[in-house]
Amino acid sequence: MSKQNLPTIRINDAWLLRENTSVHLNELWGAGKPLRSDEEYAKYAEAYIKAWQPYEQKVLTGITDTLDLSFRQNIIDVYIAPWFRAFSDPLVIGVMQKPDGFIDILTHELIHRLLTDNTTIPHETMLLEPWQKLFGKNHSFGVTVHIPVHAVHKAIYLDVLNEPNRLERDIATNKKFNATDYVKAWDYVEKNGYKEIIQKLRNSYTELGQ
Repeated sequence: MSKQNLPTIRINDAWLLRENTSVHLNELWGAGKPLRSDEEYAKYAEAYIKAWQPYEQKVLTGITDTLDLSFRQNIIDVYIAPWFRAFSDPLVIGVMQKPDGFIDILTHELIHRLLTDNTTIPHETMLLEPWQKLFGKNHSFGVTVHIPVHAVHKAIYLDVLNEPNRLERDIATNKKFNATDYVKAWDYVEKNGYKEIIQKLRNSYTELGQ
């Protein structure tokens, strides 16, 4: 896939989100400590941008080629704000992780985004039932939606970046923080094979797109 077909990733210090939402979350969980200054959060965003840039084309090309899918959007904004957990739509990431860890979190969320918003299937396509057919109905929602994400992410770690230490760190972090659904999804990928899961996904998207 050529670079021209890849989206531009814009990483932003989401000051409006911070002023309107993070301040209230900080009141709940910040133990009375004030939020950092605007300048400090701008530096976080700058550090994340610097860490991401060398990986951007490899990761975007890797996930699109692995799934044989193209992003529907040509610009994807990534909003950085304190007290937020990462999620993919809108794509928001907190400021708890170091820049190197941010690379893996952003990759994870971009895989979510590509799986759910691509040019092969209509945007409103409901994917839970097709994925239950592929992976079984005995999983929680969180496990089901992370099986495809983890399978693709494993391919990125091993076959695109050639950095197995990132895979090991990802799994270890999930276990450390008792992220049960994530751990179960990793276990499924390990038992069933990431390449086999990816092939099933590619076949499924071909059928869904017809």
